[in-house]
Amino acid sequence: MLDIYNNGVLMKFNKVWVVALSALVLSGCAAQRDLAEGSFDYLEVEDYGSLNAPEGLEVPQQRSQYVLPTLSAEQREGSIGQAVSVRSPRQVLTLAPGSRIEEGSNETRLAFDAVEGISDLPNWVWNGVVAVMGEMGAEIVEESPQERIVTARFTREHYQLGREGFFNRLRRERDQYTSEQVITIEMQAASHRRSAVIDAQASEIAWLENGNPVSSQDTPIMLQRELEAGVLNQISAYLARNYSADQIADARQGVEIRQGETADGFSAIVFDSNFNVAWSLMPGVLESVGFVIEDFNQSEGIYYTIYEPAGKRSFFQRLAFWRGTEQGELPIELGTEIEFNVDDRDGVIYVIPYINEEPASAESLAEWMPSFARAFREQTQD
Repeated sequence: MLDIYNNGVLMKFNKVWVVALSALVLSGCAAQRDLAEGSFDYLEVEDYGSLNAPEGLEVPQQRSQYVLPTLSAEQREGSIGQAVSVRSPRQVLTLAPGSRIEEGSNETRLAFDAVEGISDLPNWVWNGVVAVMGEMGAEIVEESPQERIVTARFTREHYQLGREGFFNRLRRERDQYTSEQVITIEMQAASHRRSAVIDAQASEIAWLENGNPVSSQDTPIMLQRELEAGVLNQISAYLARNYSADQIADARQGVEIRQGETADGFSAIVFDSNFNVAWSLMPGVLESVGFVIEDFNQSEGIYYTIYEPAGKRSFFQRLAFWRGTEQGELPIELGTEIEFNVDDRDGVIYVIPYINEEPASAESLAEWMPSFARAFREQTQD
């Protein structure tokens, strides 16, 4: 009886230890959010000023790329070390059909070229701009249709972080981070109405923690870029959704998929359509059959996915080995990374899955086809 009791206690202790260890690992990961790794000992190095050479000694001219800039008093008082986020600037995404960004440009600007089925491109883009401002809850105080729009200062929530400390975690205490800003959108349209460019500018910016303004030193250094690119991405996403709903509705009716081969002999999911229709259908299809989209490249026609029927598991969920996982309807190992290439050849769409950079076999694709056929039907129903 004593052995049974000791074994029971030991088992409970082991479970508690696993949970405690997981919490410690998670807290360590959270503490490193957006921070550089390694030591910050360099912050303790003293500034010895410029090098003084002895009289008569010739000092070679220092190359300009190694000259340290002189910091202003404001820069010296700014955030350093662990207070500085290493997150890269938010990128402008070309989600909408016909959208593009200038290669190598750092400006928050999104350009649009002629899109199939859109007769008045500037009007289509501008309607998206106005709609997104409404979705954001921003009051428009100035508008010159299809030229310029200015919002009143409004609040936007960015994220919430759990507070440090054991009891704060038990109570699920969280700090809310928001911003206040004015957004200005300007558009330039060509006279032929087949191209347009929109620029976003954020001004009068304030960073707030739990509704209280923080000092400029603690404001994210890339906040302005984050706000401007975020607005353009919302506009791009809105236009993509509406293009799918309005333009694709007729074209996708009656889409029937079949298994076939490309001219190179690769097995593929085949159907008659165009690239924009296929590209817009694929996210819903992939999600329906159990794939999580990790990334995509519209210009190359590639969706980068991972097979996770129950959704992508968090770090903590992966640690919880005692829990079962949903296998899904496809005979694919959980966590398998698959690239789906969408190729348009003379009005015929070929969707080619790649596993470990190798095209999926005809036998594997044949096993997937019933699930993909069902998913395509769901996506093409009215």
